Amino acid sequence: MGGETGGVAARGWAIAALAALLLVAAGLVAVVVGSNGAFLAVLLDVALSLAVVAATVWWAFTTRRVWKRRLNVVVAGLVVAALLVVLVAFGVAQALGVVALAAAILCYAAAARRALAAAARPAPAGDSGSPRPAPPARPWLLVNPHSGGGKAERTGLVGAARARGIQVHLLAPGDDPGELARQAVAAGADAVGVAGGDGSLGLVAAVAVDADVPFVCIPVGTRNHFAMDLGLDRADPLAALDAFAGSERRIDVGLVGARMFLNNVSLGAYAEVVAEPGYRAEKLATAHDVLLGALRGERALLQAEFSDPEGRHYHDVLVLLVANNSYELGGGGDLGARTHLDDGVLQVSALRARTGVALAGLAARLARRRASPGTDWAQWTTAALRVDAELADLPAGIDGEAVVLHPPLEFQVLPRALRVLVPRVLRPRTREVRLGDWATVRRVGAIAIGGGAR
Repeated sequence: MGGETGGVAARGWAIAALAALLLVAAGLVAVVVGSNGAFLAVLLDVALSLAVVAATVWWAFTTRRVWKRRLNVVVAGLVVAALLVVLVAFGVAQALGVVALAAAILCYAAAARRALAAAARPAPAGDSGSPRPAPPARPWLLVNPHSGGGKAERTGLVGAARARGIQVHLLAPGDDPGELARQAVAAGADAVGVAGGDGSLGLVAAVAVDADVPFVCIPVGTRNHFAMDLGLDRADPLAALDAFAGSERRIDVGLVGARMFLNNVSLGAYAEVVAEPGYRAEKLATAHDVLLGALRGERALLQAEFSDPEGRHYHDVLVLLVANNSYELGGGGDLGARTHLDDGVLQVSALRARTGVALAGLAARLARRRASPGTDWAQWTTAALRVDAELADLPAGIDGEAVVLHPPLEFQVLPRALRVLVPRVLRPRTREVRLGDWATVRRVGAIAIGGGAR
């Protein structure tokens, strides 16, 4: 019944997407023909104006001289004003047509995304050949009431968990999540979970690995990258409680020294951003100050040495990121997403760009998914990595939390060391809808005629 309902919904959204696409095509022809070619000239003007605005905004962001920053802001404002004048001269009717065309494009993207999501068949979360484990008899959940701006309280998570027979402990200021989890296991807990952000997961997961008990992640943080990579719905933490009676997966964990991480460890400029006292309250301003200081040479680059499997030596990089398994760029988060958590590898990424121009070019290539490793950055996978540094204390970010590590740093991966419980059925992530991708249109068309997502 649920599959039939999902199929009907998918087909309805697919038909709506194709209708919007036809409106886009018809509207484009009408605007181009009705404007006697003026539309193409306006389109070129818009593209050039956006390029100028992007350049001036980037210069305003990277310059340390106040008058240059103000000058670039003024130039950007003048370009925008000139563009508005061009649009007015183009004609109100034609301008409204352009706005309607943009609205139809947005409607197509939204409807196509919903069609692909509704058509995706739910997949079993665990290994199909392995027996389903019995639900834990004494599950324990650590809840951070302040994570995600109080998301646990807003969703009624504590009450819902206790109604399922889960022992709940509210994290208080000064509490050690790892120690609380160890005490819970010593008291008889046969499954431990965390409802919080990514930073608190590794401490409890380390206890789960040592005690060989299952681990549960409930997404109530701001980002929850780990929950996204597991396939959980980050917008519905109550649904994640089904994991306590769900299927079991075994996934890899990373280690840096004795500290466990589930996502990644960052060294260099990003670690300094996370370590700044005002980072949580003013993330953008803090990132601006730290990153620009590094690009201008006002802050030292990462004074550390390491090598890749080919024997190439690296030092003085801007950012070093060591991840548990491989991220795909643009997969849904700040960094991306991981389609596999059990490949048994660490992904090492070294950002070597040292100027604003180089960083801007790399960012543009990343946005276009054309940033293959080269002179600006390097990336490889390995089972272990050693980082040497002369400093006694090295600021780092472990799963987004600021810590201080003591070189030399020994990174390694523990394959399939963590037992993770997830809901029995997970809806797989759909591929990103790209308007210029003809394969997306074909998939949506197949759904519209009842052929399924493929």
